[in-house]
Amino acid sequence: MASDISLPQGEETKALQAESKDPKRDHATNDPRAGRTRQQIFDALRQLMSDGNASVTVHQVVQAAGISRSSFYAHFASLDELAAELLRNQFAAIGTSGVDLRREDLIVGRAAARIGYTRLVEHMVENFPLYSSALEMPLARNAYDEIVEAYATRLVDSMVHVESVPSGINVSLATTYIAGGAMTLISAWMRERLEVSDDELVDQLVALLPYWILEPTTTEKTNA
Repeated sequence: MASDISLPQGEETKALQAESKDPKRDHATNDPRAGRTRQQIFDALRQLMSDGNASVTVHQVVQAAGISRSSFYAHFASLDELAAELLRNQFAAIGTSGVDLRREDLIVGRAAARIGYTRLVEHMVENFPLYSSALEMPLARNAYDEIVEAYATRLVDSMVHVESVPSGINVSLATTYIAGGAMTLISAWMRERLEVSDDELVDQLVALLPYWILEPTTTEKTNA
């Protein structure tokens, strides 16, 4: 799954601070035409990454999007910022399937965890060129970390029955700890530091959850 895609850090980062505060960019986001332009830019970057380009530049993006360079900078201060926002938009497609099922008691414990983690890993596999490239860029990497951790935290939080948590365990701290571990494993796997298949990764993510999440009913009976 290795990718050689990289985004150069020169021209596209020089205007980051100044452009991010440019009122023209704020105005552009309120212009009805801005949505179409931004989508063209997103589509262009996504296509360039998917095609396996070794180096993506602003010039390539504006050419693929059919816009001017000034139009690009009216919306984004750099390629790094563009990639970070693209990640957030891309990851929104994963939705919350498998995350809120627990609250409705439609599915519980181990099965709920497997649904949530499977959906997450499948999404990563389908969008591997994009996410592997993001891990090489500071802003995009930060966005990636935040997004994956937020999903993992929401997933774990939705599976926890407060009454099932053993005495002495802080639910909020435990949720953050578990989600952080999941994020670390997934990131290492994306960098090919773990030689496991996607199915094996899901198996381990589920198996590493504490028993009071995987088997909440058993715990409840034991504590009753």
